[in-house]
Amino acid sequence: MPDVQALIQAMLAAATAPGPTDKPREKVPAIAISRDYGSGGDEIAELLAQRLHLKLYSQEMIDRVAKRIGTDPDTVRQLDESIGRVREMWLTRLFSGQDLSPDTYKRHLVDVIFSLGRAGGVLLGRGSHVVLSTSTALRVRITGSPTVCAKRVAAAEGLSYDEALEKIREINHNRGKFVWDLFGVRTSEANNFDIVVNTDRLIDFNQAAAMLEHAYHAIGGLSESADVSA
Repeated sequence: MPDVQALIQAMLAAATAPGPTDKPREKVPAIAISRDYGSGGDEIAELLAQRLHLKLYSQEMIDRVAKRIGTDPDTVRQLDESIGRVREMWLTRLFSGQDLSPDTYKRHLVDVIFSLGRAGGVLLGRGSHVVLSTSTALRVRITGSPTVCAKRVAAAEGLSYDEALEKIREINHNRGKFVWDLFGVRTSEANNFDIVVNTDRLIDFNQAAAMLEHAYHAIGGLSESADVSA
Protein backbone atom coordinates (compact mmCIF):
# COMPACT_ATOMS: atom_id res chain seq x y z
CA MET A 1 0.00 0.00 0.00
CA PRO A 2 1.39 3.46 -0.88
CA ASP A 3 2.48 5.78 1.90
CA VAL A 4 -0.72 7.81 2.31
CA GLN A 5 0.92 10.57 4.37
CA ALA A 6 3.72 11.00 1.82
CA LEU A 7 1.18 11.14 -1.01
CA ILE A 8 -0.93 13.76 0.78
CA GLN A 9 2.16 15.83 1.58
CA ALA A 10 3.22 15.79 -2.08
CA MET A 11 -0.28 16.80 -3.22
CA LEU A 12 -0.41 19.61 -0.65
CA ALA A 13 2.98 20.93 -1.78
CA ALA A 14 1.85 20.94 -5.40
CA ALA A 15 -1.47 22.59 -4.55
CA THR A 16 0.02 25.38 -2.49
CA ALA A 17 3.17 26.13 -4.49
CA PRO A 18 2.86 29.62 -6.07
CA GLY A 19 3.17 29.87 -9.80
CA PRO A 20 5.39 32.38 -11.62
CA THR A 21 2.80 35.16 -11.47
CA ASP A 22 1.01 34.11 -8.27
CA LYS A 23 0.88 36.52 -5.37
CA PRO A 24 1.62 35.14 -1.88
CA ARG A 25 -1.52 33.79 -0.24
CA GLU A 26 -2.53 34.77 3.27
CA LYS A 27 -2.42 31.69 5.45
CA VAL A 28 -5.73 31.17 7.21
CA PRO A 29 -5.74 27.98 9.27
CA ALA A 30 -8.64 25.64 8.66
CA ILE A 31 -10.23 23.42 11.29
CA ALA A 32 -10.81 19.74 10.53
CA ILE A 33 -13.26 18.07 12.90
CA SER A 34 -13.87 14.35 13.32
CA ARG A 35 -16.66 13.38 15.70
CA ASP A 36 -18.60 10.52 17.25
CA TYR A 37 -22.34 10.51 16.72
CA GLY A 38 -24.06 11.97 19.76
CA SER A 39 -20.90 13.63 21.05
CA GLY A 40 -22.12 17.11 20.11
CA GLY A 41 -19.53 17.41 17.36
CA ASP A 42 -21.94 18.88 14.82
CA GLU A 43 -23.23 21.46 17.30
CA ILE A 44 -19.73 22.41 18.47
CA ALA A 45 -18.54 22.75 14.87
CA GLU A 46 -21.42 25.12 14.10
CA LEU A 47 -20.82 27.19 17.23
CA LEU A 48 -17.09 27.37 16.47
CA ALA A 49 -17.71 28.50 12.91
CA GLN A 50 -20.01 31.24 14.20
CA ARG A 51 -17.49 32.44 16.79
CA LEU A 52 -14.70 32.62 14.21
CA HIS A 53 -16.90 33.92 11.37
CA LEU A 54 -15.86 30.97 9.23
CA LYS A 55 -17.93 28.87 6.89
CA LEU A 56 -18.89 25.36 7.97
CA TYR A 57 -18.40 22.72 5.29
CA SER A 58 -20.19 19.39 5.49
CA GLN A 59 -22.86 18.83 2.85
CA GLU A 60 -21.05 21.23 0.52
CA MET A 61 -18.10 18.85 0.37
CA ILE A 62 -20.40 16.20 -1.12
CA ASP A 63 -21.92 18.73 -3.51
CA ARG A 64 -18.50 19.80 -4.76
CA VAL A 65 -17.31 16.23 -5.25
CA ALA A 66 -20.51 15.44 -7.14
CA LYS A 67 -19.95 18.42 -9.44
CA ARG A 68 -16.39 17.35 -10.15
CA ILE A 69 -17.40 13.77 -10.96
CA GLY A 70 -20.39 14.93 -12.99
CA THR A 71 -23.06 13.15 -11.00
CA ASP A 72 -25.75 14.01 -8.46
CA PRO A 73 -25.11 14.49 -4.71
CA ASP A 74 -27.32 11.50 -3.79
CA THR A 75 -25.04 9.16 -5.73
CA VAL A 76 -21.96 10.63 -4.07
CA ARG A 77 -23.66 10.27 -0.70
CA GLN A 78 -23.92 6.53 -1.33
CA LEU A 79 -20.18 6.45 -1.95
CA ASP A 80 -19.67 8.64 1.10
CA GLU A 81 -21.63 6.26 3.33
CA SER A 82 -20.34 2.93 1.99
CA ILE A 83 -17.08 3.41 0.13
CA GLY A 84 -16.09 -0.15 1.03
CA ARG A 85 -19.03 -1.52 -1.01
CA VAL A 86 -18.66 0.85 -3.95
CA ARG A 87 -18.14 -1.99 -6.41
CA GLU A 88 -21.79 -2.88 -5.94
CA MET A 89 -22.57 0.28 -7.92
CA TRP A 90 -21.10 -1.13 -11.14
CA LEU A 91 -24.51 -1.02 -12.84
CA THR A 92 -24.65 2.73 -12.31
CA ARG A 93 -21.24 3.10 -13.92
CA LEU A 94 -22.25 0.79 -16.77
CA PHE A 95 -25.36 2.72 -17.78
CA SER A 96 -24.27 6.26 -16.94
CA GLY A 97 -20.69 6.10 -18.13
CA GLN A 98 -19.58 7.84 -14.91
CA ASP A 99 -16.39 6.83 -13.18
CA LEU A 100 -17.49 6.10 -9.61
CA SER A 101 -14.45 4.10 -8.60
CA PRO A 102 -12.97 4.52 -5.10
CA ASP A 103 -9.81 6.05 -6.58
CA THR A 104 -11.79 8.67 -8.50
CA TYR A 105 -13.90 9.52 -5.47
CA LYS A 106 -10.82 9.80 -3.27
CA ARG A 107 -8.97 12.01 -5.75
CA HIS A 108 -11.84 14.47 -6.05
CA LEU A 109 -12.54 14.45 -2.30
CA VAL A 110 -8.88 15.20 -1.52
CA ASP A 111 -8.88 18.03 -4.07
CA VAL A 112 -12.02 19.53 -2.54
CA ILE A 113 -10.64 19.31 1.00
CA PHE A 114 -7.34 20.89 -0.09
CA SER A 115 -9.21 23.74 -1.77
CA LEU A 116 -11.42 24.43 1.25
CA GLY A 117 -8.48 24.04 3.63
CA ARG A 118 -6.46 26.67 1.78
CA ALA A 119 -9.35 29.15 1.97
CA GLY A 120 -9.97 28.50 5.68
CA GLY A 121 -13.13 27.17 7.26
CA VAL A 122 -14.49 24.42 9.48
CA LEU A 123 -14.49 21.06 7.69
CA LEU A 124 -16.68 18.40 9.24
CA GLY A 125 -15.72 14.76 8.79
CA ARG A 126 -14.83 12.80 5.64
CA GLY A 127 -11.22 12.35 6.68
CA SER A 128 -10.41 16.04 6.40
CA HIS A 129 -8.11 15.73 9.42
CA VAL A 130 -6.02 13.21 7.46
CA VAL A 131 -5.87 15.21 4.23
CA LEU A 132 -4.90 18.40 6.08
CA SER A 133 -2.43 16.69 8.42
CA THR A 134 0.57 18.36 6.76
CA SER A 135 -0.98 21.85 6.69
CA THR A 136 -1.53 24.45 9.43
CA ALA A 137 -5.04 23.12 10.07
CA LEU A 138 -6.22 22.52 13.63
CA ARG A 139 -7.26 18.86 13.76
CA VAL A 140 -9.92 18.09 16.36
CA ARG A 141 -11.52 14.87 17.51
CA ILE A 142 -14.79 15.21 19.47
CA THR A 143 -15.78 12.03 21.24
CA GLY A 144 -17.89 10.67 24.07
CA SER A 145 -18.65 7.39 25.76
CA PRO A 146 -21.36 5.26 24.11
CA THR A 147 -23.46 5.53 27.28
CA VAL A 148 -23.55 9.34 27.36
CA CYS A 149 -23.89 9.69 23.59
CA ALA A 150 -26.78 7.21 23.53
CA LYS A 151 -28.63 9.17 26.23
CA ARG A 152 -28.23 12.37 24.19
CA VAL A 153 -29.42 10.75 20.97
CA ALA A 154 -32.37 9.07 22.70
CA ALA A 155 -33.52 12.39 24.17
CA ALA A 156 -32.99 14.35 20.95
CA GLU A 157 -34.52 11.84 18.54
CA GLY A 158 -37.21 10.20 20.65
CA LEU A 159 -35.56 6.78 20.64
CA SER A 160 -35.18 4.20 23.35
CA TYR A 161 -31.75 3.94 24.94
CA ASP A 162 -31.08 0.61 23.19
CA GLU A 163 -32.16 2.01 19.82
CA ALA A 164 -29.94 5.05 20.26
CA LEU A 165 -27.00 2.90 21.33
CA GLU A 166 -27.36 0.71 18.26
CA LYS A 167 -27.63 3.76 16.02
CA ILE A 168 -24.48 5.43 17.32
CA ARG A 169 -22.53 2.18 17.09
CA GLU A 170 -23.54 1.73 13.45
CA ILE A 171 -22.83 5.35 12.45
CA ASN A 172 -19.49 5.44 14.28
CA HIS A 173 -18.50 2.15 12.67
CA ASN A 174 -19.35 3.46 9.20
CA ARG A 175 -17.48 6.72 9.77
CA GLY A 176 -14.41 4.92 11.02
CA LYS A 177 -14.54 2.42 8.16
CA PHE A 178 -14.83 5.24 5.64
CA VAL A 179 -11.62 6.89 6.86
CA TRP A 180 -9.83 3.55 7.07
CA ASP A 181 -10.90 2.40 3.59
CA LEU A 182 -9.82 5.67 1.98
CA PHE A 183 -6.74 6.63 3.97
CA GLY A 184 -5.70 3.64 6.07
CA VAL A 185 -6.00 5.71 9.27
CA ARG A 186 -8.10 4.92 12.34
CA THR A 187 -10.15 7.69 13.93
CA SER A 188 -9.44 6.16 17.35
CA GLU A 189 -5.73 7.05 17.11
CA ALA A 190 -5.28 10.22 19.17
CA ASN A 191 -1.92 11.09 17.57
CA ASN A 192 -3.77 11.99 14.37
CA PHE A 193 -5.30 15.00 16.14
CA ASP A 194 -4.05 18.16 17.80
CA ILE A 195 -6.88 18.14 20.34
CA VAL A 196 -9.24 15.40 21.53
CA VAL A 197 -12.33 16.61 23.38
CA ASN A 198 -14.40 14.21 25.48
CA THR A 199 -17.82 15.80 25.94
CA ASP A 200 -19.12 13.40 28.60
CA ARG A 201 -18.86 16.14 31.25
CA LEU A 202 -19.20 19.15 28.94
CA ILE A 203 -22.85 20.10 29.26
CA ASP A 204 -22.37 23.51 27.65
CA PHE A 205 -21.04 23.05 24.12
CA ASN A 206 -20.33 26.78 23.97
CA GLN A 207 -17.49 26.19 26.41
CA ALA A 208 -15.99 23.55 24.12
CA ALA A 209 -16.30 25.92 21.16
CA ALA A 210 -14.60 28.69 23.15
CA MET A 211 -11.73 26.38 24.04
CA LEU A 212 -11.25 25.40 20.39
CA GLU A 213 -11.41 29.06 19.38
CA HIS A 214 -8.39 29.75 21.58
CA ALA A 215 -6.58 26.76 20.09
CA TYR A 216 -7.36 28.01 16.59
CA HIS A 217 -5.76 31.38 17.30
CA ALA A 218 -2.76 29.63 18.85
CA ILE A 219 -2.28 27.57 15.69
CA GLY A 220 -2.54 30.76 13.59
CA GLY A 221 0.03 32.49 15.75
CA LEU A 222 2.44 29.57 15.49
CA SER A 223 2.13 29.44 11.71
CA GLU A 224 2.81 33.18 11.44
CA SER A 225 5.86 32.86 13.73
CA ALA A 226 7.15 30.00 11.62
CA ASP A 227 6.82 32.10 8.47
CA VAL A 228 8.76 34.97 10.04
CA SER A 229 11.58 32.74 11.28
CA ALA A 230 11.84 31.10 7.88
